Amino acid sequence: MSGPTHPWVVGVDLGGSNLRVAVYRELAAAAATARAAGAPLAQEPAAVVRRPVGEDRRVDVIVARIVDAVAEVLGAVGVSRVAVVPVGVGIAAMLADRRGTVANSPHLGWRGVGFGPLLSRRLGPARPVGVYNDVNAIGFGEFGVGAGAGARDLLCVYVGTGIGGAVVVNGVLAEGATNCAGEIGHVKVAWGDTAAPCNCGGRGCVEAYVGGAYVLARIRRELAAGARSLAVDLAGGDPAAVHPGHVDAAAAEGDPWALALWTELAPLFAVALGNAITLLNPDRVVLGGGMFGRTPTLRDQALVALSMVTPPALLDPVDIVMAALGDDAGLVGSALLADGGVSLI
Repeated sequence: MSGPTHPWVVGVDLGGSNLRVAVYRELAAAAATARAAGAPLAQEPAAVVRRPVGEDRRVDVIVARIVDAVAEVLGAVGVSRVAVVPVGVGIAAMLADRRGTVANSPHLGWRGVGFGPLLSRRLGPARPVGVYNDVNAIGFGEFGVGAGAGARDLLCVYVGTGIGGAVVVNGVLAEGATNCAGEIGHVKVAWGDTAAPCNCGGRGCVEAYVGGAYVLARIRRELAAGARSLAVDLAGGDPAAVHPGHVDAAAAEGDPWALALWTELAPLFAVALGNAITLLNPDRVVLGGGMFGRTPTLRDQALVALSMVTPPALLDPVDIVMAALGDDAGLVGSALLADGGVSLI
C-alpha cells in the first residue's frame, strides 16, 4: 500500500439524510490481509457515531456536526488530540477539485461550496482530511476489503437513489482531473428534448431512467394514470405504496406492465455498463446499491442485455459480483483513502 499508514483512521459517510462517522484501527493491515486472501474481510469499527444530517444544510453547520462526531469517536477509543489521525469523507456529490470543493450536491443543496478546505481548517493539522465522491469511497472499500479483494482492475457501480461508479486501475483509484472519474450515472443513453431530465442539469443520463428515485417517480406516475399491475396487489392494494421491489416481484410473476417497464430499462443500464467495460477492460465488476438490491429481476435482465452490447473478448474475462460490505463500504473506503492515498498495490 502506498503512502503513510496510521494506527487509527476515521471514515465519514455524509449522505442526504444521515451522517455516520467511524474510527478504525490498523485498517491498512486488514486491507493487505484481504487482498492476499482474495476474499472479503469484515471490518468492525472501534467506535461509531450516527446522526441525522438535519434540516439546516448550511456548510458551516454540517462541518460543525462532523467535527463534533470525529471528536466523539476518537474520544471513545482514547486517542489524544495531538495524535495524527487521517479523516476521509465520502460525500454524495460531484467534486470540483481534489481539495474537496463541492461542485454539485443535490441532496445537500450545495453548489460551488468549499467544504473540504473548511472542514480541514476546523479539524486542524492533526486531522488531515480527504474528501471523495461517495461511490468512489464505496468502490475503494469494496476493492480493499470487500467484493473486489484480489482484483487488480475494478469497476464498481451502485444503483441506488441515483447511479454512481468508481474505477480502480492497477490498484489505483482513478480520480480524474477534478475528482469526478467514474460518474457512470451521467453517461447518456438518450438525447434530445424528449430525453428524461436529470438532477445534474442534463437530459438522457442513465440515472434519469434507472436510478431508484426516477424509477419510483415513474412507477407512481404511470399507476396514477391508470396502469394496471400485480405490483399494486403486492403493495396491499395502494398504488401510492408501490415501490420498485413490488414491480420486480410482479415482473418475476410475468405481469405485463412490470415486464414492459423492466424490458425498457434493462438495456439502457446495460448500454452504460457495457460501454464502461469496453473502455476500461476491468477484471471484476462490483454491483450494489439499494435499487439493485431489491430488484434482482431487473438486474438479471440487464446482465442478459449486457452480453448483447459488449464484445465477448472484453465481457468474458469479467467477474461480475455483488457488493459485500453493505452500508459500511463508504466508511471503510473513505478511511482507507485518507490513510494511504489512492493505491492498494
